[in-house]
Amino acid sequence: MSTTTKKATKPLYAAIGVGSSALERARELPQRVTSLPGTLKKVDVRDLPKQITSFGTSVPQRVGELVDRSKKLTETAPKRFQKAQKRASKSYTDLSKRGEKLVTRIRKSAPSKRAVEQTKSARARIKAAATSVRKAAEANIEAVSSAVDKATSEQAS
Repeated sequence: MSTTTKKATKPLYAAIGVGSSALERARELPQRVTSLPGTLKKVDVRDLPKQITSFGTSVPQRVGELVDRSKKLTETAPKRFQKAQKRASKSYTDLSKRGEKLVTRIRKSAPSKRAVEQTKSARARIKAAATSVRKAAEANIEAVSSAVDKATSEQAS
């Protein structure tokens, strides 16, 4: 496969890889949903007033922490962006490879090969039928033309 073709098909393979990944995750969904209640944090309603009170007194401290944290995040943003960009590129490549493997596996499968052969056979039959119809139409045109010529020559005489 040429480099240009490879580049052109990579997005298609990546899209197929995304679909395959989504299908795989969807199959796991029922199990995850049934296990969800066990993972939820239990909240005692009687503790809520204490939590609300402590939250109100800790707001100034939390604001200071948020300001410090935002400064650190601003400093590390370019590095984080580069890492995220590399991860996205790697994910795209991985999804493309996954899609290409799936397409290859489908192409090599017995049902796909049968479908290709049946399509070729059907195409040949359709071509033969079209040829037969064309020849029959040409023969009809000749017969009608001959009949018209004969009828006009008989009328003229």
